[in-house]
Amino acid sequence: MAWSGIERLLLQAIQFVLGIILARILSPNEYGTMAILMVFIVLSQVFIDSGFTKALTQKIDRDENDKSTVFIFNIFISGICYSIIWLSSPFIAEFYQIPELVSYLKVIGLSLIINALYTVPNTLFTIELDFKTITLINFISVVLSGILAIYLAYQGYGIWSLVYQVLVRSSLACILTWFLLKWIPNFRFSKESFKHLFNYGSKLLASSLLAQLFSNLNSLLIGKYIGAKELGYYSRGTQFSDVLYNTFSPAINGVLLPGLAPLQNQPDVLIKHARRIIKTTTLITLPFFLILTVLAEPIILVLLTDKWAPAIPIMQMFSMARLITIVGGVNINLLYIIGRTDLVLRQQYVCIAIRVGLVLLALPRGVVMVALAELVSSCIHFFVNAYFPGKLMGYGGGSQLKDILRIVLSGLIMIIPLYLIPTLFQNLLIGLIITVIVSIIFYVVIIYYLKIAELDFIVKKARSFVKNKT
Repeated sequence: MAWSGIERLLLQAIQFVLGIILARILSPNEYGTMAILMVFIVLSQVFIDSGFTKALTQKIDRDENDKSTVFIFNIFISGICYSIIWLSSPFIAEFYQIPELVSYLKVIGLSLIINALYTVPNTLFTIELDFKTITLINFISVVLSGILAIYLAYQGYGIWSLVYQVLVRSSLACILTWFLLKWIPNFRFSKESFKHLFNYGSKLLASSLLAQLFSNLNSLLIGKYIGAKELGYYSRGTQFSDVLYNTFSPAINGVLLPGLAPLQNQPDVLIKHARRIIKTTTLITLPFFLILTVLAEPIILVLLTDKWAPAIPIMQMFSMARLITIVGGVNINLLYIIGRTDLVLRQQYVCIAIRVGLVLLALPRGVVMVALAELVSSCIHFFVNAYFPGKLMGYGGGSQLKDILRIVLSGLIMIIPLYLIPTLFQNLLIGLIITVIVSIIFYVVIIYYLKIAELDFIVKKARSFVKNKT
């Protein structure tokens, strides 16, 4: 988890800087158009990333036929997805009244095929918990593709700079993965392997597809009924919270399944680990999301300039929503670990119904109300996702909130300097830096004073990790 966390933190820090530079060059309308493109790429990517690769990870007695079967299936399904995007691109462009979408979709869709070529090899690194290699691959691909995007943006390529960034990143990651991997598929498609993996992966695939479809529903609807410019504000409003979310969530979720799968038949031990993970996750993530929530206005004005000011309230609501989603995500992984993907799918239906209803009610009232709908639905989803862990393992939403109560109290106390310190400085940037540093120190002192055991746990593990690597 340490290497996974380092990878996500490093990558998100780089992408954060790249995103700020690009946002200062490109317009809200261009970012809104890119958000529309990414909806179709993300939905297609679900078929490649989810289901069968997670089934391969969860299966303890996997063999070469299993690996090769998933590899062939991923390539096959990526070709189908790209064909659908190619054929439907004129209709998508007509729906959004943006003729250029045809060319954009046909080019960026190539990333699906490229990603399919290295999804299984990357999964093999994950199974072996070799996050060090994954970190190296992603670091190189993100940096080089980001530099290219900035250069193209300065040269006036507009949205094409973002399209090429996606393509180059996928290509570099694919090349590096195969270069560093000591595995050659046997190119055998086993019906027996497919049937076994399908039994686990199909439900997960359906769950992930539904989750991503309705997760990106806002972009589809805002782009059509409110406009690409407003969608640009919405996408930038989620940028900062997504940086943290994409740092912590994959680092936690990517390790939980392969790391705890061997404990699937030891429920007491599994819950013991789950409790520690939930408390540790909250302890680490809470201060960062609170900082984004309280300091949203100066952060956007300083880093993105005032042309992105309408994104401020969106950023505040999404910061809290993402925090709740990260903590609640442990519940879904518990069901994955014990092989109950059917329950994940069942609760997903409930979450989707709640979310769609709230978003549709908010849509006529603008993007800020859509963001508020996301926050409310995230709160409700936490308890929905915790229902089955509570029923099957005796560790539901109430028990989880009780475990993190003192940590949340510490975070609320930390808010005090977040409000007071910025008023002491005329220079917003200096005020931001000092406020963040002082607030985190204040938070750690509170945690220490309240004798929250997870602080000692984190310190000991960090020392052990550093000692082992030196």
